[in-house]
Amino acid sequence: MLAMVTAGVMLFAGCADNMINVAGATLTSGANMSQGKRTATSQFTHDDFIVMLVDFTWPNAADSGGTHKCDWEWYRGDQLVSKSKTKIIRFLATPVTLRTERAAATLGTGHFRVETIVDDKVVATSEFDITS
Repeated sequence: MLAMVTAGVMLFAGCADNMINVAGATLTSGANMSQGKRTATSQFTHDDFIVMLVDFTWPNAADSGGTHKCDWEWYRGDQLVSKSKTKIIRFLATPVTLRTERAAATLGTGHFRVETIVDDKVVATSEFDITS
């Protein structure tokens, strides 16, 4: 089963004619990443690392994508269980991939979602399960 992903938000990028777009989002495991794979995954065990990747593009590659406030929030059901420190990231050249990860063991067991938030807007969400 593939990870449930919602993506596709356009964001203002500092130039009136240059919008950044979510080109895609992938939830995968640290083991997949270490093998150079970007295989979507939605089932994890406590031994896994959960990796969220979100790709951004914009129409004019000659321009910067601007500077953006980026956060990630991890939820078990509706309860916030982990939050990244806010990062200010300059999108210099298209494409840009943002990455966050958590050890599954630190989140616990159950049904979860991770949200990628750029400039206070949720731009990608993935749902997943962690079993013991």
